[in-house]
Amino acid sequence: MPRSVPMSLAFYHIAHTIGLILVFIGFGALLQSESSRSAMKWHGIGLLVSLISGFGLLAKLQIFATMPTWVWIKIGLWLVLGFLPVLARRRIVATPVVVILAVIVAATMGYLGYTKPAF
Repeated sequence: MPRSVPMSLAFYHIAHTIGLILVFIGFGALLQSESSRSAMKWHGIGLLVSLISGFGLLAKLQIFATMPTWVWIKIGLWLVLGFLPVLARRRIVATPVVVILAVIVAATMGYLGYTKPAF
């Protein structure tokens, strides 16, 4: 039976970053074309990769069981990031505004992830 090799913390960080890059590729595709099918594909794949790798990071850092407040805030912001393209697609909010909001949300998520504030 082959021995399983645990994934490193760096692997989860890189996967998380790749997921977020894919999310923003989706936002870029949303800006460039009228057809949002491709944009939604990249956006969705990126969200899935970032979610799975984010929970992997929590497990690797051994804080998955306690789930501090900043994690719950990031999960809520992840949902906002997932919903923003719907606002642009239905023309509720202009696409450039959606992209600016996405950058603000992502910056907030990055701040929470790196500082891990105690609330």
